Parts: sequence; structure tokens; C-alpha cells
Amino acid sequence: MHHDDVLLIDTAKATPAKYEALYRKYADKVFNYFWYRTGHDKELSEDLMQETFLRAFRHLRKFKHRGYPYLTYLLSIAHNLLVDHYRKPKSVPVNELPTDAVPYEITEDVYRKSEAKALWRAIQELPARNRDALLMYYQDGKPIKDIARIMNASENAVKLILSRTRKKLASHPYLMDIAAFAPKKRMYTSPRFLQGR
Repeated sequence: MHHDDVLLIDTAKATPAKYEALYRKYADKVFNYFWYRTGHDKELSEDLMQETFLRAFRHLRKFKHRGYPYLTYLLSIAHNLLVDHYRKPKSVPVNELPTDAVPYEITEDVYRKSEAKALWRAIQELPARNRDALLMYYQDGKPIKDIARIMNASENAVKLILSRTRKKLASHPYLMDIAAFAPKKRMYTSPRFLQGR
């Protein structure tokens, strides 16, 4: 764990209102984690982000430094929240996704806008676990070991998920005619649960 994270955590344990420094440091990254996994649903992403930090804050006193970044810990909470959210019987049909719901990294890799939309639709149709692993690896640039920790899986399991997901996408009907497809390597507000402390 980075030295400054250790200091921020120890400070927050002594003075809970100081947890805001960790929130400021990681809020955007946690929000983006949800943003790309909820079809760019800002309100839902914001709610899930707040819940992630609330859970981390509630368990702050029990938190122990285990050698991995605090962001990895936050994203493991976020991953579990997202899994729980998608287990509920409410999901957005692919045909109702906004037309601009295409992450810029995908747009850069695929030459025509329609191809990018097709790829994004194909990603949204993946099972949640596959989509999550794929986005963490390619969108967020996370190493396999961090993804494994977040998903509570072995590194080999994550590699297998990524391999199968790439194969599934390569043969997806949306992408069959896309020659360019190939796997390749906000404003800050104080967290609600800290307001009034």
C-alpha cells in the first residue's frame, strides 16, 4: 500500500471526519468504475459510489493494511455492490442504451462510429462477471492480480474469463463484419455520510 494511503487511513481512524481525504482521492475512480458498468447511468453510479464509501467508512476501524492499494479494497466493495445490483430483476435493455454510451477508448480503437456502438452493445450483453473483468483490464488498465482480488477469484480464473470473453466478442453477431476489431492491450462534493461530522 502506498505510504500516503497508510497515513490517510490512520488519520481517518483517529479522526473520522478526515476520511474525506480518502473520498476526495478515490471518488472519481470509483464513480468511473460504475459509470462504465451501468450504461452511463449517472444517478445510479453516484448512488453506488456513495454506498461503496459508506461501507468502507463503516469498516474503517477494522481495516488492516495488507499490501495492496486502498483503491483495490474500494473496488472489491464496488464489485460486490454491482453484483448485488444486477442480481435484482431490473436491467436496461440494450436497445434503450443512449446512443452516446460508448467509452472514448473504444471509439479510438474502432474506426467507424457505428462499429464502436456495435462493440459497446456487445459488451453490454456480456454476463456481468465477464463484462466487469473485461472493463477492469482494458478500460481501467488493472493488473490481473488486482482484478483477481476485487473479484475474489484466482489469477488463472481471471485470465480464463478474459480469454473466453475475447473469443465470445470476436464471434459476436454485432462484430462479425468489423475488420478493425481485435483485443488490445465531476465535480467534487463531500460524501453524504460525512456531512455534519
